[in-house]
Amino acid sequence: MPGDAPSVRRGRPSVAEAEALSGRILDASWDVLLSGGFENFTFDRVARHAHIGKATIYSRFSSKIELMQALLLRRVERRNDYFRQLGSDLPVEQAFCLRAADVMKMLFSPDGVLMERLIDWLDQESGEGQQMRAGAYRNALESIGDSLFTRPAETGIAVDDVELAARLWLEGLIGHARLANTEGASSPAEIDRWANDYTRFFFAGLRAMRPQG
Repeated sequence: MPGDAPSVRRGRPSVAEAEALSGRILDASWDVLLSGGFENFTFDRVARHAHIGKATIYSRFSSKIELMQALLLRRVERRNDYFRQLGSDLPVEQAFCLRAADVMKMLFSPDGVLMERLIDWLDQESGEGQQMRAGAYRNALESIGDSLFTRPAETGIAVDDVELAARLWLEGLIGHARLANTEGASSPAEIDRWANDYTRFFFAGLRAMRPQG
């Protein structure tokens, strides 16, 4: 009608908007998995949780496997970013103690348990779970090495094999976490106490390896 404002056709969403929508779908998927498990996971449930149409999910993820792969990558990236920032303003040894405690608490948490289940599910359904786990492990080793050995003047540490030292740190931490969980020794106070002892022992060992002279 004359005088009416012309209708404005919305163009294609921007890259940022598309990424935000994909993130919304993945966050909703994680919530659905946490609440109902893999047995009750459907695109219908995700669509209802995200308040979008199911067709919108299929326009970005063509299958359940593709969505789960993207979900695992998103959770790994978020976790890595969090741990890189955690304690970044603290002395190195204090930062590692804080991270050790948080890693163990994360592994014991519902999110941590679900991460392991997601990897196992992807391995069973697509054969890619262990490959993605290995990639996350390599990224963690690089992050540990970068954090531990970029400030030798502060730490008093000089290690020839950075990768080996990072591997020993991470494998000792994960190994203890699994053992402690089977023994029921996973209270926050017990985790904090062990993280402090482990960090102090580990750094003392590295300093003892410092070349003399």
